[in-house]
Amino acid sequence: MKENKFCVIGLGYFGEHLVKELVAQGAEVIAIDKKEERLNLIKDIVSFAISLNTTNENEMKKLGLEDVDAAIVAIGEEFEDSIVTTAILKNIGVKRVITRILNPIHEKLLNALEVSETLVPEAYAANHLAKKLMLPEVLETFRISNEHSIFEIQVPKWMVGKSVLDAEIRQKYSLNIVTIKRKIEKGNIIRKKSETIIIGTIMPTHIFTADDILVLFGKESDFTKFMNV
Repeated sequence: MKENKFCVIGLGYFGEHLVKELVAQGAEVIAIDKKEERLNLIKDIVSFAISLNTTNENEMKKLGLEDVDAAIVAIGEEFEDSIVTTAILKNIGVKRVITRILNPIHEKLLNALEVSETLVPEAYAANHLAKKLMLPEVLETFRISNEHSIFEIQVPKWMVGKSVLDAEIRQKYSLNIVTIKRKIEKGNIIRKKSETIIIGTIMPTHIFTADDILVLFGKESDFTKFMNV
């Protein structure tokens, strides 16, 4: 199995946590930052950590970054450094460059560089929090497009004891059940532990229980109607 290899440039709060998450999922990570103190926080878990001015193209060429699956420019402070670093990565042949957007002007400049992949972690976090505040029943959401998302919710009380066929989620709300998670208790009276299992493909005869967690796919507008039943 091929090991994924990434380069993360800029180890502020977002960059540091991205590195740790990638490593936790089994990826090989090259971490770059100008500040040694930031590198010290992650140098023991990454395959390579280096203090470098990423606006120096000659130095960047020496790293062999054209072999990584993606380079993520997570710089969150220096506007010009982010632009120049992104341009250099594209110029040296990195096949996939993802750049963190700092502000609207920065976004326009990235568009001029024809950077197709950008991210705004702050906007995502704000959107995620807004949904949790507006729909506290939602356990998790994953946006797929501007309209569609995947939603995880505890099964509504009105569905407990009903079958998938009787609930008519798809017919009435245009939502598809991707799968169902279910909490089960294991162990004995002295030592119990809760475990979540995936039921897998859902049959029309499946009967919902209060412990079911629904994983739904559909438009956010349809999901909102469903939650307001």
